[in-house]
Amino acid sequence: MPASFDPTEPEDDIAEPEEFAEETLPQHLAIQASPTIVEHAEQIHHTFLKSLQSNLAATLGCDTKTAFIRTEQAFLTRYLIDADPGVHKVVLSLEPLAGCAILRFSSEVLVRTLDILLASPPEAVTVRSESITDIEFHVLRGFFRVFEDVLKETWLSISDVALTPLPVLSEENLRAYGESHALAMKSSLSIDEVRGEFDVVIPAFLVRLSSERSASAQKEQLPRADRVGKALGLAKVDLDAVLADITIRIADLVELTPGQILLTDKDATSGFDCLVNRRTHFKGEMVSIGDRYGFQLSSSAEETVSPVER
Repeated sequence: MPASFDPTEPEDDIAEPEEFAEETLPQHLAIQASPTIVEHAEQIHHTFLKSLQSNLAATLGCDTKTAFIRTEQAFLTRYLIDADPGVHKVVLSLEPLAGCAILRFSSEVLVRTLDILLASPPEAVTVRSESITDIEFHVLRGFFRVFEDVLKETWLSISDVALTPLPVLSEENLRAYGESHALAMKSSLSIDEVRGEFDVVIPAFLVRLSSERSASAQKEQLPRADRVGKALGLAKVDLDAVLADITIRIADLVELTPGQILLTDKDATSGFDCLVNRRTHFKGEMVSIGDRYGFQLSSSAEETVSPVER
């Protein structure tokens, strides 16, 4: 399990390349995800938190409680190269997708977990440093594995995504992943009443892929007739109100002049027929609404058809 990536170390000349930082750090240039995408990500994250809580309780053998706080949006590079005090991170590859995910933990979470895993005596708990060594990261590998496994299981809608620890965070990784727009879902984790925070940082494109696949899967589950009916729902049809059908000889038709009256077989109180694409579907009568006329439906026609046939 990789140690925390610290770009403040003088000997590390690839942690924050000057050219890269200049191109990507202005956060106001980041494209903000739509509310729909953010909502989809948070729904998946709530499922993740519920599963994580039960899995951590079983692994650590103590009470654990998770809670969602909020979602932040920024370039992925912010979470790859920042060095917030007391925050430690694990970078996960999304192979074969060109991207990565990040788990960020506050020191309170990791220190309390170490005390449990090492069965530290009470007096040692009060003097433990907030910094996490490479050896301690090795001890925490089982704790990190719970997060990795639950995260992978939760995002199963994206097939063939590895979600494996990235052993080395190189300049190539920064350039390849850093300009991606990311969603950082911040949550709290209480372990035996000791509360800390952790973040799950996911590239926005992964959320969009999940949303598209979920919509596609839902569409395939609909019965064929329902899918056809839904597809035709926005189609337009002609709607006609007809008083009566009249037949007339062509010779009489060409002799018609303004003012002549054509008599029908219907009486004056007869209603109208409502035709949809020239087929009778309803019956009704004309009504006056202000300075306009309307057609009030009174009953369905004897001939009924399904929405698909219409």
